[in-house]
Amino acid sequence: MKVLIQDFLLMLQFFTRLPINLNLTCEKENFKRGTMFFPLIGLTTGFIQWITYFLAIKVLPDSTTALFVLLIGILVTGALHIDGLGDVFDGFFAFKGKDKIIEIMKDSRIGTYSCIAIIMDLAFRYNSYINLINKEFSLGIIAAPVVARTIFVLLFYMGKQAKKVGTGNLFIGNVSKKELVVSCLLGAVITGLLLGLTKALVITAAAVIATLLFNKYCEGKIGGLTGDTLGANNEFVEVITLILAYSIKL
Repeated sequence: MKVLIQDFLLMLQFFTRLPINLNLTCEKENFKRGTMFFPLIGLTTGFIQWITYFLAIKVLPDSTTALFVLLIGILVTGALHIDGLGDVFDGFFAFKGKDKIIEIMKDSRIGTYSCIAIIMDLAFRYNSYINLINKEFSLGIIAAPVVARTIFVLLFYMGKQAKKVGTGNLFIGNVSKKELVVSCLLGAVITGLLLGLTKALVITAAAVIATLLFNKYCEGKIGGLTGDTLGANNEFVEVITLILAYSIKL
């Protein structure tokens, strides 16, 4: 049990900016076991955003509350996945071949496509938060990161490594059926409790389809997945979940 708790904390250290100042073991096996807790990483992020909404909406207008929810999400994650989204758009729209695409994705500078992608991502999120607040489907704020982090594990399981060396390789191809099943069951339970079974099933199906298509697209462009493409998929799935959470009437 102690090892599992440490692996969960390791994932929190890795994927959030929460102040967990512990010296934890960082072997490949720790990252493998840690993937089982990805839905809980999403739950932690989403819950912090939801608490922000719950407190802010009492004294602030909907639009300002939505901005704070958006900002808190960025601060908690350190914009890790948004950065990946921007890098992917810069690289994939370069039309230069696999090696050049990966080189562009590694560049710390951002280009036009990256700027557009990030702006649109934030705009969709902001609009979705306002709609969730107005329609009183606020638990979608929590559900979005839960679904996205659960889908991460599916990508780890079925994806191929596009690079020989990279942060994403700590996870890509480093997941067995055990971790996949545990994370999916955990994610399904949490999402079902938040959104209701029917809506959760529809959203999960949409997220899986989008992820399968994106994975296939990545294989065609660069031969597999990198940390940046993982981050981009996270943003796609979160936005899809947010939109469907308020637009589906069940």
